[in-house]
Amino acid sequence: MSKKIVHQLSLSDIGGVQRSFALYLTYALKKSNFHHCIYSFHDILDNFINIKKYHFNINKSLHNRLKFLFYLYSKKYIIHFYNNLGSNNVNKLLKFLPSSNIIFHERGRVWNAKDEDHTIYQNNSSKAKIIIANSNASKIMLSKRFNIDCNKINVVYNGFLSKNISHKIVNNQRYSKKFSIGYLGRLDTPKGVHVLLESAKKLPDYDFFIAGKGAWEDTLKNIARGFNNIYFMGVIKNPLEFISKMDTMVVPSIREPLGNTVIESGYCKKPVIASNIDGIAEIIENGINGILIDPKNTLSFNKLPKGAVPIPKFVVNPKTQELDSPKEIDSIKLCEFIVKLENNPKLREKYGENLYQTVKQKFCIEDYFEKLEKIYQKILLN
Repeated sequence: MSKKIVHQLSLSDIGGVQRSFALYLTYALKKSNFHHCIYSFHDILDNFINIKKYHFNINKSLHNRLKFLFYLYSKKYIIHFYNNLGSNNVNKLLKFLPSSNIIFHERGRVWNAKDEDHTIYQNNSSKAKIIIANSNASKIMLSKRFNIDCNKINVVYNGFLSKNISHKIVNNQRYSKKFSIGYLGRLDTPKGVHVLLESAKKLPDYDFFIAGKGAWEDTLKNIARGFNNIYFMGVIKNPLEFISKMDTMVVPSIREPLGNTVIESGYCKKPVIASNIDGIAEIIENGINGILIDPKNTLSFNKLPKGAVPIPKFVVNPKTQELDSPKEIDSIKLCEFIVKLENNPKLREKYGENLYQTVKQKFCIEDYFEKLEKIYQKILLN
């Protein structure tokens, strides 16, 4: 009989983690040598029809809670925690746990950690058979900030599409006849969308489309007030369709553990201008498959909107591979690169095609699946 993998996710909103996980599990349910189930504290994963019947809400019944604890305390199963390495609740749960088959999968939450979380990260990591990081930047953040053993951390990039899939335009019906710049993601502190809006105000002949929601939404709309070239699109159900309508995408992040929007833009063969920070530089090679801008400016805000994600204490500098203080890219420099891409269609095509090839080879679902299967097999064999 195949062994069971118990996935534990605790995020309460649909984002990159949930979308990529749903894609992986849909693939794994067809190909895996293991049985899979999901335990979480919310119903958000029920939005993904293909995996709904494998999902159990821990908060909904005593039976679900007891079943999860049974899996956790048994050596016959693997518990795969996502973004919970710094969780105090998990720390308490594992405190008296004997050796078990636990994986922690870091996908970006460590950037929001506090110095006082050091003991929690140490305790939880000591219980893990292996720690998976979604980027080299995540591995650096874990090892340099919380002294987690690098030998215990495996970098496994997210899988987004099949190696065998052919590129196709999802929907080429545009929003605008003007040169269109898109942003797709949460409207929150780490994303640096305010910088993009400052660029939009300097380029009235270009249209800017902002897709997403978050704590910064009202603040950003206030920044954009009076400018008719900035459009807030709300939550987009089909990210690839949105991206396909753009001429270029911008990812102006203050911190970005990997950069799902960059990967999705690559699938659509759209050029990307992005901050040269954290994991983004593991996708974009400047001047080859996109444009990277070094963040050199002091953050232009002090007060955060209510409920906003805090400013990270550190980010990873891709050039030095060291921790650095967070900064933002320059809006004038961003304007210059936007104009450059508009004036050079062949360059846009080159960046889009090269990014597509990068994404297809580096972030395919087959490789992601195979790497996880090998990790599961190794743990159970030992």
